[in-house]
Amino acid sequence: MNGARARFFEEELMPRWDSYDAYLFDLDGTLLHCRDAVHYFGFCHALHLLSGRALALDGVVAHGNTDLGILRAALTVAGCQETIWRPLLPNAVKSMERFVLARESEMKVQAIAGAESMLIELRKRGAILGVATGNLKTIGALKLRLSGLDNYFRVHGFSDQLYSRSHVFARALDGLRDAHPEVRSVCVVGDTPADVHSAHENAVDAIAVATGVFSMEELAAAGPEYLVPSLNTFFKDELE
Repeated sequence: MNGARARFFEEELMPRWDSYDAYLFDLDGTLLHCRDAVHYFGFCHALHLLSGRALALDGVVAHGNTDLGILRAALTVAGCQETIWRPLLPNAVKSMERFVLARESEMKVQAIAGAESMLIELRKRGAILGVATGNLKTIGALKLRLSGLDNYFRVHGFSDQLYSRSHVFARALDGLRDAHPEVRSVCVVGDTPADVHSAHENAVDAIAVATGVFSMEELAAAGPEYLVPSLNTFFKDELE
């Protein structure tokens, strides 16, 4: 299979996966789940402002995308001309952020099983932890706070003004290396093939976790360096 590079943590002879100096984590589907539709309706709100009509995300690939990438894809599917919506985008994005913030009490954000234990152990081992997410900063930071995981991260890479997930990772890596020039090895942790591809486009390794909508087989096909079914697989010997 194309995932011949991928290794399961259960293999005894594999190199230590936890030897990296730093880790960049995706949010949705990797560290946390949102059991609500607030962010989704925030997109619908912004799309209405951009197009002048009610639009949804039908036919749009959201997983592994960025917030701006999702908006652009939805407008493209709906046949909206970029010359019309592009000038409206900054105000629409701000309105989308206000829409989500105003509905914080309706959000149901939960850390994925094993996420906090993994972050605690990595931090104990001296690793620098960061975020690289397709969420806009205002929305991603809110989700992190509601999940209770926000205090674990020293570096944040959000998607403001970026359409490409690879560019989000590049931004996060730049921030990481500027703040911590001593870092030599970095690994991305994500739940989509896009996370794996974007990590490799930025010349760093990837751990794929099947905690989102993609199967182990789909993730393996992307060729991650490491592949696990759940976050509970991390440090399984120490946590048992």
